[in-house]
Amino acid sequence: MHQFKQLIPLALLLTIAFTLSACGGDRPPDDRIMVKNDSQDSSYNVITVSGGGKFASLKPGEKLVLPAGTKNFSVERRYKDYTRSYSVTCPPIKGRGILVKLIDIHVNRIAGGCETVRATKE
Repeated sequence: MHQFKQLIPLALLLTIAFTLSACGGDRPPDDRIMVKNDSQDSSYNVITVSGGGKFASLKPGEKLVLPAGTKNFSVERRYKDYTRSYSVTCPPIKGRGILVKLIDIHVNRIAGGCETVRATKE
């Protein structure tokens, strides 16, 4: 019985640690823009992001934190027969960072006053 009582605090501590790490995973650093590929599609699910001198191809679940001071960035997703390209502009970011997902860009509902200024399908 004594060993069981010792396991309860350990299990509780592990549960709290796991919960906190899961919550903080999508929080962007202060004063920064973080782009996350949240695609759940099984194919054509890689996006490319460029801005602030950085470039990355993001697989589902991957994120890119853009350099401080970045105000403009672009996102592209290739499909079998076409490519969707987006250009985004943001006001200067002060304080809490901004998390941006492709769906936010596509429907132009981006946090922090950011705006999709160009969207093309080629």
